[in-house]
Amino acid sequence: MLDTLTDTFNNFFNSILVNAPNILTAVIILVFTFLIGRIFSKLFLNKIKSKVKDSLLAGFLGQVGKWIIYLFGILAALQVLGFGYFAASLLTGAGISAIIIGFAFKDIAENFLAGILLAINRPFNIGDIIEIDKFKGTIKNLELRTTHVRTADGRDIYVPNSTLIKSSLVNFTKDGLLRLDFGIGLATETNLENVRNLILEHLKTNELILKNPPANVIVENLGVSTVDIRVLFWIDVFKTKTERPDTLGDPIRSRVIREIKDLLLSNGYNLPANIIEHKMYDLNSPLTINGNLDN
Repeated sequence: MLDTLTDTFNNFFNSILVNAPNILTAVIILVFTFLIGRIFSKLFLNKIKSKVKDSLLAGFLGQVGKWIIYLFGILAALQVLGFGYFAASLLTGAGISAIIIGFAFKDIAENFLAGILLAINRPFNIGDIIEIDKFKGTIKNLELRTTHVRTADGRDIYVPNSTLIKSSLVNFTKDGLLRLDFGIGLATETNLENVRNLILEHLKTNELILKNPPANVIVENLGVSTVDIRVLFWIDVFKTKTERPDTLGDPIRSRVIREIKDLLLSNGYNLPANIIEHKMYDLNSPLTINGNLDN
């Protein structure tokens, strides 16, 4: 038995030595192919970006070209190693091996085709803010299998391309327009028409708020102690370069809220808090009040 094992190992090492030139050639082909693929991808991106202002499509096509070069390099290496039939099966799709590999890489192929559809249909561009399932963030890159999304808290999420095709996708910045709003509670005796005109005139003085679509102030609800109004206005997220795009206009909204609050108070309008009613169910218990009643 020992002689059999020795012969087996000797034959194995002899076959490696005999095929060493082919193995070395295959390794050189793979290394050279991967280098060519990377160089092609960078040159292609620089060339197409200088002519077409479409970083999403350019990046996707660059990756497609790179992986096509990789594929030919792998097939060439297999041919050198004597696996020509296997390489031919991969190219023609024939044979049991190709079927097994096809099922194994079903998800990869599905996501690749979904990436092509995304690059053509263009539901978003690089820098757009989208929401898909439970994730909301900025599009950073469209890759062969996934789409790179960065959330507002700095997380990098790689969403499968097929998920973007199959699920409902919300694009907050397709045309750059974004509507912001906030509510205000006013005293019930307030002249709402005067307040509306005062707020709208103030919004016209803010250079970050769009004139078209116009801002609006509506009565939203009649509460227990207040009349609730809502202020609505539009901004262009592409022009507000001082903001992080994934904050979706929060700094502008915060600024407008502060300004409107100061504006209403300076013009004598009350912003009452909720009225709390204290009920005493035991009439025999004394009611104690702390504080200076003279004030």
